[in-house]
Amino acid sequence: MTAPPRVTIGVPVYDGERYLPRALAALERQDVDDFAVVVADNASTDGTQEIARAVAARDPRFSYVRHEVNIGGGRNAAWLLDHARSPLFAWAYHDDVREETWLRRSVEVLDDAGTGAVCAVPRVVLVDPQDREVGEHQDGDAELAEGLAAATPHRRLATVLRRMVGQVGFGLMRTAAARAAGGIKVSTAGEMVLPAALALSGRLEVVPERGLLHIRAHEERHGGDRASEAAWVNPNRPRTVFPYSRSTALLLHAVAAAPLDVAERARCVATVLGRWTVPGWRSIAGDLVRLPQDVGIVGNRRRTA
Repeated sequence: MTAPPRVTIGVPVYDGERYLPRALAALERQDVDDFAVVVADNASTDGTQEIARAVAARDPRFSYVRHEVNIGGGRNAAWLLDHARSPLFAWAYHDDVREETWLRRSVEVLDDAGTGAVCAVPRVVLVDPQDREVGEHQDGDAELAEGLAAATPHRRLATVLRRMVGQVGFGLMRTAAARAAGGIKVSTAGEMVLPAALALSGRLEVVPERGLLHIRAHEERHGGDRASEAAWVNPNRPRTVFPYSRSTALLLHAVAAAPLDVAERARCVATVLGRWTVPGWRSIAGDLVRLPQDVGIVGNRRRTA
């Protein structure tokens, strides 16, 4: 059996023919070679399969797998982490683009930071469907970098939650740490859980160069509304009960599962409540307002099943 590469890059995709060629071409252009790319096709109905197979045929670093039924975006992403054999792992979503130095610089940052660092976090530029820059994350300041790399878990957690550093989930992670943190949370309101869980387990190091990750803003991208987030988790269930306010329970569960002493665990619980739950009270209120509608939809679905 051949030794695994140092990095596995997992590309979860469903009906991604519009943007997938650019995403895969960007990964082909990375200026290091010790990596493998696995494209996991979630039963696409467009030209995704042909695009991915063509790249895999010409570049031995790429491989393609297909789920025969749509298992949901969250489970597809989780499948990629579960099957990675390399010590380092990253997700690269089909509609985003990585600069050619992204992987090399991410590996260098993790190597320089030592084993206490669990993720190299990219800085983000936002682009439109034509690759034109339309914005950026405010992620280049020293306060953010210092907070993510702080010595104490509760301070790292506070930084992730206060600054909404969701791009931690797009970074280069130590595979074992990502698995221990629970990987992708297959639940609505789960996008900040992995960043928080990783912050509880080790330092998060910002890769200083601007724009190594281009996140594409477009109408088909999941997230941003209740229905699309629920559909990404489970395409057969367009609504779910308490989709946003459940995030507090998910974050507290991550705190409970983390290897913390009693005092630090208490500080992290207080951080979740103070930095996330209380500031997000409008999401809880919105879930309560929409509860009759969500329960009605779920109830009708159950009655007709």
